[in-house]
Amino acid sequence: VGVTDVSTTQQMPLGFQYHQPSDATNNYGERVWVYIFNDEASASMTSGQCIYRDPSATTHDWWGGLITPVTDHQARAMVVGFAQHTIASGSFGFILAKGVGSVKTGDGALTLDTPFTSGGATTVGTVLDFADDATSTIGVLGHAATAITADTVANAWIDVL
Repeated sequence: VGVTDVSTTQQMPLGFQYHQPSDATNNYGERVWVYIFNDEASASMTSGQCIYRDPSATTHDWWGGLITPVTDHQARAMVVGFAQHTIASGSFGFILAKGVGSVKTGDGALTLDTPFTSGGATTVGTVLDFADDATSTIGVLGHAATAITADTVANAWIDVL
């Protein structure tokens, strides 16, 4: 099973982590992928979207993923990773939990050399500068090495492990 494979039938144990080795082609370093189930009722996960653990655990326990959080923001422990390709509703696939990969910004841009956090319910599946949410204790999910404009999918360092 490849990290870009998506299926409506489970192909791997849920929560399985694949450690993709570094290579000289992209210089991303090692990347860690996690196998999950898209627990959204009808929405597909798309590249760069922040994926949350389904707190209801009605299907697939700890590894059912959502793009719509139940509150404004989610604690770092509730973030499973970031989609790097489309995973249809009711399908299984890998998302990126650590390493260089795509993140999606919402209404606000990410600032150069700034940590980021989840965007919350008003900007489903997106991230925002950590400093933009000073009243929250939700935690840092990664780092933007370059500025990323609003409503954009671009590469950043991801670390939700």
